[in-house]
Amino acid sequence: MNIKDILSIGKKKNDYSNTEFRKVSGDASRTVKTIRHGSGRNSITLAPMRSLSLETFTFPFSNTTKIREALRLQVMPFAAAGELEIFPVVTSKAGRGASGLVWYVSPDELEIPSPVYDSGKPGKIWPSPLPFISQLSEYDGNGATIWLDEENICSILWQKNKPVLYRWKRLSGDDPAGREAAWYDAYCAARGLERGGNFAVNASGDEEADDDFAEIVTDSVNICPWISEVNLSRSALEGARDLERTVSYLTRASCWLLVIGVVALSSGLVRWYHLQEQVNAARSRSENYYRRTFDPERTGRVSNPVMLARDRIASLTGTGDEGHPIDEVLADLGDIFRQGQNLDVAIDIIRYNSEGIDCTGVAPDMTTVLNFRRAWETKAQLAQVDNTQFVSGIGYRFDLRVRW
Repeated sequence: MNIKDILSIGKKKNDYSNTEFRKVSGDASRTVKTIRHGSGRNSITLAPMRSLSLETFTFPFSNTTKIREALRLQVMPFAAAGELEIFPVVTSKAGRGASGLVWYVSPDELEIPSPVYDSGKPGKIWPSPLPFISQLSEYDGNGATIWLDEENICSILWQKNKPVLYRWKRLSGDDPAGREAAWYDAYCAARGLERGGNFAVNASGDEEADDDFAEIVTDSVNICPWISEVNLSRSALEGARDLERTVSYLTRASCWLLVIGVVALSSGLVRWYHLQEQVNAARSRSENYYRRTFDPERTGRVSNPVMLARDRIASLTGTGDEGHPIDEVLADLGDIFRQGQNLDVAIDIIRYNSEGIDCTGVAPDMTTVLNFRRAWETKAQLAQVDNTQFVSGIGYRFDLRVRW
């Protein structure tokens, strides 16, 4: 593969050699004529628009809908002079911001027929002098591209490959291209702009353009890729409005769903707090019943008053000497203290029944409490520490439940 083939592959994305080019002739009839046939399935119509104007913009956001709304607000004071349609084109992005240019045109000039292909995608409409910037490359992208047909002469002034002015006139007199160039000479001198050069396209007559026409357009789009995004057509405008309408509907629907979600979450939180209050109230009543019935002097929380009450009832009914006798319990307790010689635990109360024992004691730290519980785990099926409290000057007071 040679260098030429490699370059052709690189340009394939912006290759307009198979594109059908058409022009708009006439002022009132807006007749469309083909100036170059193409074998592809797309077309571009070059239209000399009378009311077209352009302006650059820079915004701290890049969302197309927001850009369109901001531009609409900017031209609102001039809406009294007539309706304007807005066609923004983003040329560069920096961070969250975007820069570009916007085309303003009267809606009356958008009634241009455009072929629709099998894919359902209509052709594009470009301002007539737009796709010829490549011919100003030797002037660093400065100068004027001029379009002439049977009835119109229009032009675009470029500065560093960026359009800064569009101008339209009815074709009249001798040497219209020369007079248009002279006007730009005076304009650039008065504004201090780079004059650059000129490139004129004479599209009058019915002759088909040669292959250089498509090559010029391809080179122009490769220099200014944003040109491919330009489409001053009714279908593009309606598509943008449909998108804005869809985004607006989805935004409103999202807001309503958010409100419904907040209401549902608030309702769930209220119910959860209500259930928590009921659970806490039931737990407090159970603890109070246990204290009043079995242990009035007990302080702190009672982790499982129902099980403790059942154990106390079993011990009061005289079944404490069945299953695991008291002498075996005391032997196990002595064995625990004998094996753990450094086990600094003081037992204040031991409650015994057939299912196990409940101990209330004091230890200097939590490590000692946990070691005491682990020692009982080797001798019983369940050893659980409850209601651990730190008492200043004494240490950790704890309750130990042992079940066989």
